[in-house]
Amino acid sequence: MSADTASDARTPVRQIAALGLPFLLGAFLSSVSGIVDTAMMGRFGSAELAAVSGASAVFDVFSGVVLASVVGHQILAARFAGRDDPEGIRRSLRSSMGYCGALAVPLTLLCLFAGGWLTGLISDGDGGVSGIGADYLIARGPSLLLLVPFSLLAATFNAYKRPRYATVASVVINLANILLDWLLIYGPGPFPRLGATGNGLATTISWLLGIGCLLVAARRFRLAELLRRPGPGGPVDFETSIPRLGWPAIVSMGLDYAGNAVFFAIVGGLGQAALGGGRIAFQMMVLFYGVGTAFSAAARILIGRAAGAGRPEDLPVLWRGSRLLLLPPALIVGAVLVVAPGPAASLFTSFPDVLRDGATAMPLIGLCLPLIAWTLGNVSVLRALGQTRSDMYGNLIAALCVQLPVSWLLASVAGLGIAGAYLGVVGYWLVRGALTEYLARARIRHETRAAAVEPAASEPGVRPA
Repeated sequence: MSADTASDARTPVRQIAALGLPFLLGAFLSSVSGIVDTAMMGRFGSAELAAVSGASAVFDVFSGVVLASVVGHQILAARFAGRDDPEGIRRSLRSSMGYCGALAVPLTLLCLFAGGWLTGLISDGDGGVSGIGADYLIARGPSLLLLVPFSLLAATFNAYKRPRYATVASVVINLANILLDWLLIYGPGPFPRLGATGNGLATTISWLLGIGCLLVAARRFRLAELLRRPGPGGPVDFETSIPRLGWPAIVSMGLDYAGNAVFFAIVGGLGQAALGGGRIAFQMMVLFYGVGTAFSAAARILIGRAAGAGRPEDLPVLWRGSRLLLLPPALIVGAVLVVAPGPAASLFTSFPDVLRDGATAMPLIGLCLPLIAWTLGNVSVLRALGQTRSDMYGNLIAALCVQLPVSWLLASVAGLGIAGAYLGVVGYWLVRGALTEYLARARIRHETRAAAVEPAASEPGVRPA
């Protein structure tokens, strides 16, 4: 099961698209499940909805940290699969389980024992809401522990180009979550009416079912037998430390959450309508970002496998393939948002003031979409080749030196309002795209030169420089 893009007759665009479609389906189902989940709580009670919203904001930060910690195994699994080195994947899996678990355990304990206080940070200390949020986090907190084996198994299957296993498990999780939400929130028939607690419990039970699906898939795929095979032996020319690969992704994720909070504080200072319109525009951007990351993840896996297989000539080909797949639809949708911002904003709201500010920001989101596609293609290269610190630096520089100061200066000081705030977002993606372009090109050159030097050094009478 070695990775060899030359053995695949499909074009790089088709390879990335085929691998990315299951990721896209999983992300779509997760979004639908989240919408249904929110709607069910919204019909149960306003206090319960507020509590779950506040507690979920906290939980999302914790789950983001856990997911970011899995990045190291995602990178190494693809490279070791490309090298046909199941022993390397086994070592990575074992190390990642300890590292990710060490992060998930204290975060789970925070959910179990400090859920009310954490919810109060979001809900202005309302005692009733905090109590409901505490019960919700007690029920949902254990799913952080379940997220670790699920994500590590999914990353292993993905490295072997079997994303359908995780996709099927995701379908089971989301369908089960919708059904259990109804049963445990509202309590029809013999089921208890648990409200917010039932919501959290439904999520935890659903993740248990998802892990069960992956374990069945592992048995059918004979994953344990495969990973017990010996590897080729010898040293590898890439970073294999799970903590070193993982901590930049964790920091970058934390920066995203903190930066978004500061950004919306800037927007919120412009007024309630600006905050509502700004949130609408931001959700539109997040929607298309999620679509792009599905195919960016596919490109990352294929690039990592090619690098592990010692085929550096495939790296620029796959990189260009990711651009050919991501950029055309981003340009088309971006042009629609620029030309028809009003109809796009009206999909989310009918309040005139909010609609006006949302329509003002929407063309700027249209400008961001091709920049996002450009950036995601570059990030797929950096992460595939283990350059998580480079990705983090690009994010840090673009957010701290461009987005936040430019948004504040143009929105608040220059008086450009919501348009000024989102000009800062355009600047963020422009700078991050340019930085990651430079870093990705540099890394591909390094990999290509290193591959050219290695055969030459092995010739008689030739010593490496």
